Amino acid sequence: MAKCWTIKEFSKLTSVTVRTLQYYDDEDILKPHHKSYAGYRSYSEHELLCLQKINVLKYIGFNLKQIKAILSNES
Repeated sequence: MAKCWTIKEFSKLTSVTVRTLQYYDDEDILKPHHKSYAGYRSYSEHELLCLQKINVLKYIGFNLKQIKAILSNES
């Protein structure tokens, strides 16, 4: 079974704020692996890799709209 983290654990692991992760979810940039009926988000290794891509793209100068387009073209 794949390792999953709560949003708080994922935030600490990646040094990305909980609010930023929520924003990425709301804007369809980074969706959690699972969202419970109560709204709790869980993140897996796949989302960890995706967040690393987002951070690299931000670092080299892409804005979130461009990043969203790049990530949607990958899939």
